[in-house]
Amino acid sequence: MTSSFIPRATFLYDRVINWFPGHMAKGIRVISERLNSVDLIIEVRDARIPLSSINPNFESIVGRKPRMIVYNKFDLADPESKIPLIDAFANYSPHTPVLFTSSNTDNGVRRILNRASEYADRIPMLTVMVVGMPNVGKSSLINSLRRIGVGKGKAAPTGAQPGITRAVVGTIKVLEDPTIYLIDTPGVMVPHIPQPVESLKVAVTGGIRDHLADEQVMVDYLLYRLNKANYFDYATRFKVPDGPTNDCNLLLESVARRIGAISKGQELDLTMAAKFFLKQYRLGKMGRYTLDDISPEALIRFFEQSKSYETESSASRRQAKKLAKLQARKEQRERHSSIMTEVS
Repeated sequence: MTSSFIPRATFLYDRVINWFPGHMAKGIRVISERLNSVDLIIEVRDARIPLSSINPNFESIVGRKPRMIVYNKFDLADPESKIPLIDAFANYSPHTPVLFTSSNTDNGVRRILNRASEYADRIPMLTVMVVGMPNVGKSSLINSLRRIGVGKGKAAPTGAQPGITRAVVGTIKVLEDPTIYLIDTPGVMVPHIPQPVESLKVAVTGGIRDHLADEQVMVDYLLYRLNKANYFDYATRFKVPDGPTNDCNLLLESVARRIGAISKGQELDLTMAAKFFLKQYRLGKMGRYTLDDISPEALIRFFEQSKSYETESSASRRQAKKLAKLQARKEQRERHSSIMTEVS
């Protein structure tokens, strides 16, 4: 029975999953080269892993450009994760707009267009580059922006697996007045993720090719997280014997029987069962979960350790000093001009 079930207290995992194909290395080089022609960066992250879906390499490259953070797939994340993230950015990066979008509503997409329009008021035409880790939904977001902004169809290819966009493409118009163009970019993975469980989270949410991470291991991690959140509906849905379990094989056997994943030799196909279970999670059928720790303590620790926001702050301070010097020189010239006028 559920009342006597005790979930695992920890999940032991020591393998780091690294995936950095050649097109990603090329993509990040081209992104760097094209930054001079870009007015605004939209960095898309996965709301289910708001910290693990941050690429530090992006941060070091685009950190000094005006940017907007978009947490996509919020319809799949814990709805209570929004406020802590907004509060943390308000404290540590108050000039960075933070927006939340989902596939179920156009409201978030319209907010992105509205915020981008505010930047476009300062210049005749705004060029925006969209960056992010693989499979955070950049291309889908661009297609939605284009559909809502100019009433046109898909301009960027999409797919369930990461790595669909493999090159930086040309500009895509998403708004007529003011004129806004977007540049889609390939999802770029961190060449090396030092924390094993962090790399597993990226894989579970679809940021790394499934076969590289092992579908059954990913299901085992999901089972651990579901049990930890006291979400036991899976036991009823897949008719797991004796209810909730910490045994991943027992779960997968139940899933295989439920969906008819049986090989010619009448053996249960656990890999097919694992793929089905993962798909159900990614579609939100298992509920809405944020896999990263976003407690106040964890967010404080992240922002204080993050070099990217220190860079952004120091860049802002340098810019402020530069503007102050320019203003001082301007005032000095005006005083000098005034004195010369009085003398003459």
